[in-house]
Amino acid sequence: MDGSPSSDNTALPRHGGEDGAGDVSSPHRVLDEVSGTFASARRVVSDFLELLALETRRAGLTLVWMVACGAAAAILAVTAWLGFMAALALWAVSIGFPWGAAVTVISLANLLAAAIMTSVCVRKSRDLLFTATRRQLEAKPARPEWL
Repeated sequence: MDGSPSSDNTALPRHGGEDGAGDVSSPHRVLDEVSGTFASARRVVSDFLELLALETRRAGLTLVWMVACGAAAAILAVTAWLGFMAALALWAVSIGFPWGAAVTVISLANLLAAAIMTSVCVRKSRDLLFTATRRQLEAKPARPEWL
């Protein structure tokens, strides 16, 4: 032979033995393997989606608990603050301040504190605008030095 490929298929390996009986079942085995692979992939995806659903449900319930606890904490903080302000007013009255003056001074002090906190929030809100990022994204071309 001169090394060129021949049209004779005797050099090709046969699956399933010498008698050629394996050639008939070979496509079925490949189909079974592919089918098994798809079934395994489907099970993996199904298990993943079930896990995702369970974790989503758990996260939702946790969020509900967090919101409920946050609301309860806010109510308790407000009532504690009101109790503290009432105690402060009682103390002011006990040292000789009139009721009206004590309540007015405490209310004005609370309004002043609220105004200061609002001012701080407004100033801090400017940091939410992503000014440096927006400036970078605009990427204005540099002006030539000769202009």
